[in-house]
Amino acid sequence: MNRALLNTGWILTEKVMFALAGIFINVYVARYLGPDAFGLIGFSMAIVALISPLVKLGSENVVFNRLVRNQPSGLLLLETSGRIRALLFACIALLLTVGALFYFESREAIIVFCILLWGSFFTANDIFAVFFNALLNAKFNTLAGNIALAIGVVLKLVFIKFGGSVIWFASANVAQWAVSYAIKWRVYRRQTRDRVRDFNGKSRRHTRHLLKVGLPLAISSISIAIYTRTDQIMLGAMVDQTHVGYYSAALTLSQGWMFLPMAIITSYMVRINEAARHNDPALFDRKVRKLFAMVLFITLGPAIFIGVLSEPLVELLYGADYAPAAMVLSITVISSVFSGLGTAAHSVITVLGGYGFLLRKMIAVSLLNIGLNYLLIPQLGLTGAALSTLCAEILSAFVLNLLYSRGRIFRLQLEVLMPHKLRESLRV
Repeated sequence: MNRALLNTGWILTEKVMFALAGIFINVYVARYLGPDAFGLIGFSMAIVALISPLVKLGSENVVFNRLVRNQPSGLLLLETSGRIRALLFACIALLLTVGALFYFESREAIIVFCILLWGSFFTANDIFAVFFNALLNAKFNTLAGNIALAIGVVLKLVFIKFGGSVIWFASANVAQWAVSYAIKWRVYRRQTRDRVRDFNGKSRRHTRHLLKVGLPLAISSISIAIYTRTDQIMLGAMVDQTHVGYYSAALTLSQGWMFLPMAIITSYMVRINEAARHNDPALFDRKVRKLFAMVLFITLGPAIFIGVLSEPLVELLYGADYAPAAMVLSITVISSVFSGLGTAAHSVITVLGGYGFLLRKMIAVSLLNIGLNYLLIPQLGLTGAALSTLCAEILSAFVLNLLYSRGRIFRLQLEVLMPHKLRESLRV
């Protein structure tokens, strides 16, 4: 119990530092670069974000659950995942590089995209964070992340001081990712050097397991990435990069506080796994209900505050150049609430083995979001993109869960929406 609480504290510390520093430096960089250049980074990052779920093959949840239940086997699975990720990343990045040469019109845009694309290796192939989280050693993730964050912030401030171009700011992001990766890699190797010597002999079996179990999760994760990034990608393709800059500014504020539910979910899933092993449905439901209640409780306050004060917040932080961002901030902040609930539900359904359901649900939601963006962006612009994502988040996080396990997850979510049930769940 104490280790779980301490682990939550470390995770929360990391997320708080990232959120606060991220909001500060992103706002500062956005004001310096302007909507067009800031939009180029946002557009490139949206495309690059699709790589991680492609190369991870849904392995994070699978490896996390295995590490909690059987550490030696989990380590072998983790090492196998790393090799698969590296190979897939090289293939996908090469294809996207060729595509960028034909898509982008300016040399600067091609350079920015390729820097972020190849630099994303350090995030896509980060197998170490899940290892430390599963073993309740999140302090190493926190230390690595905060050191890298400090370096990234300093670099960006220096570039602003000396008038750096957008290319240098893209490079600063990659430097931050690389430092975090290097620190975690070093600590991980020191802790596991003697426990993975027989890895090569078992890699084929673990590879087959990851492909069999992880592929449905991978497609599900890709679908999640599509419906969460479709708005930015289609805004850039159907309107222009400047509108992506406005939209990215709104997302910085609406998602900057999401470290709270993410930290709770990451750490509390250890207890959910323990409850599942006890084979006690009543205990499991109580734990899951409490998780949903905590996520809802800590997301509503920030969402209401930001939604009500969207216009003055944008004016104060970004300036008049980003005024259009205020129109969508009040919508994207509601999407963030459902995003937190959806992440919690996704993790719980994974523990229950609902990989096939997650696959079908995410494919349906991503296709719907693409269709809604295609219809609404030409008519409503920024607002159309925000409304499309809101609809997708509501369906994914809540409504479609009615179709899983005779509505078990949906029922638990519905119960925490009732005031007396919410208080009761939080006390469990």
